[in-house]
Amino acid sequence: MHIGTIKEIWRFPVKSMFGERVDSARMEARGIADDRCWAVRDETSGEFVGGRKYPKLMMLKARYLQEPLHGFGPAAQSRVQIEFPDGRVIASDDPYASAILSMYLGQRVSLCPRPATRDRKPHRLRKPMSPSEIRYALGMKPDDPDPDFSAWSVQVLATLSRYTTPPGALYDVYPIHFMTTAALDAMRGHYPDGDFRVERYRPNFLIETPADLSGIVENDWSGMDLQIGDARIRCHHPTIRCSMPGAAQPGISKDPMIPQALMRYADQHLGAYASPRNEATIQVGDRVELVPRSPSRVSVWFGLLNRGIKARAIAASNHLLSWQETRARLTAQKTISADPRGFRRLRLVERRDEATDIVSFVFADPQNRPLPRFVPGQHVVLAIPQPGSAPLFRPYSLSSAGDGKHYRITVKRETVEIDGTRRGGLASSWLHDELNVGDSLAMKGPGGQFADIPGDSTPLVLISSGIGITPYLAMLQAIANENPDRQVSLLHGIRSPQDLAFADELARLQSTLRHARFKVFVSQPGHAPLPALAQAGRLEIQEQLVSLKPDSDALYYLCGKPSFTADLLQKLLAAGVPRDRIRMESFGLSQSVDHSDTTRYPLHCSLSQRTLEWDPQQDNLLSFLEAEGLEVSSGCRYGACQACEVTLQSGEVEYPPEIQPPAGKNRILLCSARPKSRLELDL
Repeated sequence: MHIGTIKEIWRFPVKSMFGERVDSARMEARGIADDRCWAVRDETSGEFVGGRKYPKLMMLKARYLQEPLHGFGPAAQSRVQIEFPDGRVIASDDPYASAILSMYLGQRVSLCPRPATRDRKPHRLRKPMSPSEIRYALGMKPDDPDPDFSAWSVQVLATLSRYTTPPGALYDVYPIHFMTTAALDAMRGHYPDGDFRVERYRPNFLIETPADLSGIVENDWSGMDLQIGDARIRCHHPTIRCSMPGAAQPGISKDPMIPQALMRYADQHLGAYASPRNEATIQVGDRVELVPRSPSRVSVWFGLLNRGIKARAIAASNHLLSWQETRARLTAQKTISADPRGFRRLRLVERRDEATDIVSFVFADPQNRPLPRFVPGQHVVLAIPQPGSAPLFRPYSLSSAGDGKHYRITVKRETVEIDGTRRGGLASSWLHDELNVGDSLAMKGPGGQFADIPGDSTPLVLISSGIGITPYLAMLQAIANENPDRQVSLLHGIRSPQDLAFADELARLQSTLRHARFKVFVSQPGHAPLPALAQAGRLEIQEQLVSLKPDSDALYYLCGKPSFTADLLQKLLAAGVPRDRIRMESFGLSQSVDHSDTTRYPLHCSLSQRTLEWDPQQDNLLSFLEAEGLEVSSGCRYGACQACEVTLQSGEVEYPPEIQPPAGKNRILLCSARPKSRLELDL
């Protein structure tokens, strides 16, 4: 039976990233050879992850830099290029590739090639997904019935219970996923405002069906074969759609109604899975024939019996997993850890005075294990112990590019006025007075978006005051190592000559960077001699922009106290610098809270079994929950330390524009989030 022609063929170099249209594809026993040759691995869990856990992956584009070799062995891997939403690109062999992806996602990840077929260890699940996690991934409500997986083969169910993807491959369930134009047209008929373009669903190929075929026709092809030229493909069951197609993708807007329309009109199915039955090549324009089968009554009876048995077994397993999930949550609540979640212990191996009241601290792993590479400019968060109370969480920029074994931070002793008396800040004073070489400290990170890609060629203008120079030291060191011809301008303001840290280091960097211009401004020079790079006077940005004449495409980085960065931002905007060319970092900067939504959303806390009504006058969920008497972990309270991160079981939240949400789809920061719908929290 003629059912159409191959209209489009797609391959996806990196799992969950946008792919490439091609004219042909070579199918082998394990699938399309050059499809999903790379994936992202979560370094915390050790598991391969995709768009269901990290939807931001779906906004990245991937393409091969040269055609990969066919086959599923190591020789098939080829370099890929990944493009970010802002247009920046990295190659898979860039030494910072994994660190840049980690920065983008807000979670430590690695870019990994497809493992060898015999290597099962990289694919193993740390623990099976619980029923609530499956419902959330599929865009279902907590009280929706369990999805029906009884049509899936026992072999597939067994594989998915143990592995993130089938060993030796990086597809989710079956080697091939296909769709028909008839199915897409049917959904457009049900939801005319929906954008049902094929790119939303990431199939390997799209069949253009004739006019006399209508509806989601591939739902009825299970067990039949498709003949495409010399290729023969066995159709399996329809694809169960999750919430991913409703997410934003390159050139495609977010539409949460897409998954809801699929659930309502298509029983949550669109497209179908398949497996190759021979090795062959398919091409755009190939004729597609459906080869039906005529099962006997006995085979039909056994098939229904088999599905019934599997459905009962899956239901029993789901009940067990739900019980285990609840027990694990309750146990976790009672468990007292010496360190906060996500922190690791590092040992101080060196401390060095850099200037008046400015000290550098160098940390290493106690077992000499390597430390994760970071993108220069990022920060770490320290859990600073306080006698008789919870630790203080403080973020500090990494002040050196790192060598894989050490992290350096540089801290100025801060002072605060309490009852008319100047006192040292609790965190900085503890570090200066109590932390000695050999001591250990809990640290989280690296993290943050205030960072620069060393291999980028975009001109940089780095502007700072006081201790705000620390992230620039890491940036400048990395640029000197990776790209010494890059154009870099540094404008730094200090109060007195004694406040200048890293004078010798800056001088060495300026001599290494062939197109660097460093200027240090001393507002109160006094009678002390000025350092070699310094000049008396205040940093006046308008005058400096005229003298620098930076490239129109330059990136501007601002780092200092909130008043300094806020003032600089306005002056740069007034000078005509586009806002999207400006990066800012000022820990503790007040967030821009939008109180325009006055809806009093219901909020249910599943562990404490409390249902509350959101107060729209509150700035965030943390302040609201504390006002309601709930004990909630917190730290910096402005989105840097992520100590208040919790699981969102259902619903949607929004953040101020300067806040980077946690990477996981169902993780939120209470200190910065406000509800946009009814919420259920794991609290």
